[in-house]
Amino acid sequence: RFDVLFGRNKRCTHHPGTMRCQLLVEMHWKEYEGQNKLERGLIAEKIVRMVHESGGRFLKWNGNKTAGAWEEVDDNAARAKVTHFFRGIRERKQKSSKTQANGSASKRGIDNGNETDTSESMTSSSSTELSSSSVFSKRMRAPGMDDISETLEA
Repeated sequence: RFDVLFGRNKRCTHHPGTMRCQLLVEMHWKEYEGQNKLERGLIAEKIVRMVHESGGRFLKWNGNKTAGAWEEVDDNAARAKVTHFFRGIRERKQKSSKTQANGSASKRGIDNGNETDTSESMTSSSSTELSSSSVFSKRMRAPGMDDISETLEA
């Protein structure tokens, strides 16, 4: 299924529907980032509509760890979830740019005014860069997710 699960545990974040929604958000990132608040809301609404049109739902667990049920949330909560995904991308990009900026002094070989060996710092800063296709598009289906999909389809 293409259901988007609310929650911060691996069971929710690695669910195929949640990962698909994150990929849709990444695909619309450039369009979203350059817009005003109203336009960003319309883009989020478009993604919610895309999930619904593909048979997906936005579900939140209602209960405790041992007993409860998945319940569908309204469109406002679904839109808030999508905008949360957009904020997550922005935060990762800002963190990456700060890491790159902090590494730039090391790349130039400057450490408190003294020359330093830059080979280690260049390797570590380049490994933290985000590529255009994020970690979400590279994740594989998490083991044990079939049982959740079966539960949600019922």
